[in-house]
Amino acid sequence: MNFALTSPRIRLLIVIFSLALATFLSYFGVRNAIATYYLNLDTRAGYERAAALEPANARNWFLLGRSYLYDFEQPEPVLAVQSLRKAVALDSYSAEALLDLAAAYDGQGDTVNARQAFLSAQRVYPLSADVAWSYGNFLLRQGEQDAAFREIRKAVELEPKRSAEAFSRALRIQPDANVLLNKALPSSTAVYLPIVHSLSDAGDLDNAQLVWNRLIALRQKVPMSEMFFFINELIHQRRVADAVHAWDQAVSIMQNPPPPDPAGSLLWDGGFESGYTSGGFSWHFLPATGDVQISLDPSEKHSGERSLRILFNGRRNINFQDACHDIAPEPGKKYLLSAWVKTQSLTSSEGVRLQIFVFAATGTESVMTEDVRGTQPWKQVQLVWVAPPGAVFGTVCVKRKMSDMPESDIQGAAWLDDVSLVPINEGWPKP
Repeated sequence: MNFALTSPRIRLLIVIFSLALATFLSYFGVRNAIATYYLNLDTRAGYERAAALEPANARNWFLLGRSYLYDFEQPEPVLAVQSLRKAVALDSYSAEALLDLAAAYDGQGDTVNARQAFLSAQRVYPLSADVAWSYGNFLLRQGEQDAAFREIRKAVELEPKRSAEAFSRALRIQPDANVLLNKALPSSTAVYLPIVHSLSDAGDLDNAQLVWNRLIALRQKVPMSEMFFFINELIHQRRVADAVHAWDQAVSIMQNPPPPDPAGSLLWDGGFESGYTSGGFSWHFLPATGDVQISLDPSEKHSGERSLRILFNGRRNINFQDACHDIAPEPGKKYLLSAWVKTQSLTSSEGVRLQIFVFAATGTESVMTEDVRGTQPWKQVQLVWVAPPGAVFGTVCVKRKMSDMPESDIQGAAWLDDVSLVPINEGWPKP
């Protein structure tokens, strides 16, 4: 419907009103743009200007309050409280502002108002890991242990990645790790793994063992790559029996385990089927150096799906023993070391062999199989060995001795598969 504006006075009033409205909107638009500019400076002075230009904007007061609260060079706790209270008054549903207000009160020793701010934040956002975490830590400082553990447990349930820090902080208050595991932490693989990793890095194996036991008891499948930290530290601290037991436990819950090895073999995954070569009682090697490349080869195998390939580039006459597996033999026990080896154009007077190296009561001891060189189809090499007294830890390595012949820069390839080190009876004949 159209209206005829025949009166000049009405038309003039409309023009004046339109200009006033445009001026009004332009003013606030320009002011908002200027405030945004100052806000984006990310400085205390910028936040102060933004809050002065737009005092009804809760975000401006929130950021200004944070700048007062967390400026470690020039903190202003009183101004922080004032600014954050304005932010909360303008937006009472901001859990962020309420948490910072609680922190500001707490920093001033005003625990009553701090507690009220935390509780308000919980009402606003009851499923916030940040709120539960901050409130739980506040309660820890107040000595309210049970209430604190409930909040920390809630935070870790919502964000399991907090578990290692939660355990570490709570342990300062409650040194009994079992109490923490019962009260402050939920029972889950995602929670336990970071704690085991952190404790292992710190060398605290006693507490790591307690958490490890609970992880194993869950019987949930876990990638081996997430479990070897604990076992490596046990080996590093020469707690060999504990390391062997933990490795067996890890294998029992690992995702995609390889086919079983010969009964009693000290070598795990002797067929290289798992693809895992990172730590614990597994094969370990550097994939490539300047002289050798080591890899798992699915195109060549004695059995199964792959073998271990070692490729020498012919640049040097090298002493090689970089593909190894830790072992924990029983002193005085007789073992049979066995492997299948294939070579292709492997030059020089020294080929590849297997070596057992152990730390014994009288020092170190090593024995080696015969070597394989040239071009050979799959060939079995064997060695009978009796673990000497005190030999509770050692290695089995793929070995190439440096040749004493001229022009012995080694070149070519070797493959290994189906490697085992099994206990044998006294009456077992030599191979």
